[in-house]
Amino acid sequence: MKKILIVIVLCYVVYELQNYIRRHLRTKKYYNKARVIARRTNKKIMVLGDPCCGNVLMSIQKILPNCSHGDVTIDLFGCNQCDKMDINNIKEWGKYGTNEYVILDVATLSFGKDLKNILREIKRISGGDFLSTGGSTTPVWKYIGSKQYSRKYPNSLHHMIYKFNSSKNNYYHHFDLHTGQNKKIDWYNL
Repeated sequence: MKKILIVIVLCYVVYELQNYIRRHLRTKKYYNKARVIARRTNKKIMVLGDPCCGNVLMSIQKILPNCSHGDVTIDLFGCNQCDKMDINNIKEWGKYGTNEYVILDVATLSFGKDLKNILREIKRISGGDFLSTGGSTTPVWKYIGSKQYSRKYPNSLHHMIYKFNSSKNNYYHHFDLHTGQNKKIDWYNL
């Protein structure tokens, strides 16, 4: 019985590592895609979430970077290169012009209280050019990790978010951590 338990634990550790590696590679891919779109459309890049001093495993990020700061980087607790903005302050989004940025979210939208209105602003600012790497989506994160993580910050996590590519996806999917429900927002009808 003890050996079976050890095998199960090891299998789950491998599963967690695979999830982290997939997300790392997706972030790198989406950042490069954002750069291509920005060049093609003559827009700047906006990154939501500080890539150099974010919240989880930043020592790995320093060794294996997956993205850089954008022309603008938004993070409430970020480094001095960041616009320290609360993504929940809808009025503050107004300082960014319409259709000026390609936006890449690196899981900061997990803190969004009203995702529909935040996404409406993201769509306005990006002109529809929006990529989100998603966040951690494993069962351990869903039921345990998200609760531990949010203790460190005044704005607790509200959502477990999934990857999104506005050129391929019609709906922005997320799991509401407070209601325990999977939800989706119609990107094209914001």
